[in-house]
Amino acid sequence: MAITDPNILARLHRSRAGKPKKVYEGPKAVSDKKKAQIAEEKKVREDGGDLGLAIWFTERRLEMTGKCGLCQGKTQKWDDDTYQCSLHHLFEKSIFPSVATNPDNCLEVCYYGNSCHANLHNGTITWELLIDSAEWPMILAKVRKIVPYIAANERRRIPEALGPFIKDLL
Repeated sequence: MAITDPNILARLHRSRAGKPKKVYEGPKAVSDKKKAQIAEEKKVREDGGDLGLAIWFTERRLEMTGKCGLCQGKTQKWDDDTYQCSLHHLFEKSIFPSVATNPDNCLEVCYYGNSCHANLHNGTITWELLIDSAEWPMILAKVRKIVPYIAANERRRIPEALGPFIKDLL
């Protein structure tokens, strides 16, 4: 009994030949999407930053007014290269990493002119001066929003001058 149907013969020949051996290539080392993300993160790190902070600065720029929160001087809002100089962390990002990217941990200050940003960093403007300033209610509102998010091991670094204002939050 001979089979003459070409379709049946073709199927028989394919089944006798067996399936071709599948060569396992293993998982892709890195997907194209992940490669692009890694390249972006690498670029940010080479520029000396952290990706989370880069996003934080970009988001805070949208909230900037162009006026210093302390002296009402001009800030760098409109300068693409130096706008970050006018954004000051109320709780230093190196000392309080748990709140480094908190949206409320920001104060818009001038960088040139009165240079409130430099004065905050070098200690000319202290927490005691801020407490006695006209801007204190605005700053205190931000501080009270941030304090609950400060990690327990970082709370010992909170300035003593803030103690009376935040003791109910600790």
